[in-house]
Amino acid sequence: MLPYTRTMETLRPGMRILMYHRVCKNDKYDQLTVDPDKFSEQIRYLSEHYRIISLDNVIAELESGSIKKNTVAVTFDDGYLDNLVYAIPILEKYKVPATIFITSQFCDQVKRHPRYNNEKQRLHLDWDEVKELHVMPGITIGSHTLSHPYLSSLDAVESKNEIIESKKIIEEKIGSPVNYFCYPSGDFGVREMNFVKEAGYLAAVTVAPGKNRPGIDRYLLRRVEITQKDGPADIKAKLSGAFDIIHQLLHWRRQRNFARAARNNNK
Repeated sequence: MLPYTRTMETLRPGMRILMYHRVCKNDKYDQLTVDPDKFSEQIRYLSEHYRIISLDNVIAELESGSIKKNTVAVTFDDGYLDNLVYAIPILEKYKVPATIFITSQFCDQVKRHPRYNNEKQRLHLDWDEVKELHVMPGITIGSHTLSHPYLSSLDAVESKNEIIESKKIIEEKIGSPVNYFCYPSGDFGVREMNFVKEAGYLAAVTVAPGKNRPGIDRYLLRRVEITQKDGPADIKAKLSGAFDIIHQLLHWRRQRNFARAARNNNK
């Protein structure tokens, strides 16, 4: 751990939320995909060296200020079928809670994540599988919009509908409140954050890197991405803050590109 990050951890302890997408076998490297064997190695390491809690507990501890060192939470974006097939058995083995953010039209099987349009097999969870996940101990279902758009590029009515209606649909399907939202691709602004609050979500996660500390806005929770390339040493470095400055610069560039695209679409 770098001296600066060690000092920050002592003075202002925080917790990290991990971001995953797919867990499946892949012939070539994909930033969003982790091989099941690698995922098992990562979760085993995390369970042995970190305290892994649910998003519910993340919010409770941030609100109370009772932050414990080496605390993390696990999340998955997009609602892939392989989360159920490969990730869940590993999470169950190590008793690790997780939140899975689903896109409702992906679950309807009328749309799929465009990154994987060339895959022939079914890509996303269906609603029966979402219900199956919902009743599993430690698994929380969150919302990832209706169709996974770039929210800031939509007009206000469309953006609001993506955020609010997805919550209503998922709640109707699983019969329980949906408390957490995930901004697709990390693309959002103050407008979207206000729509999330209006919809009644308890909190929302971004792709902004860094730790979550008491006082952080619950609708701007930070996450760190874990990839196929991350072994125990890499995870330790990421979670200690060794890459925070680099990741912040990359995130700033991504946000700048989103803002430019939104301006162009609104001309």
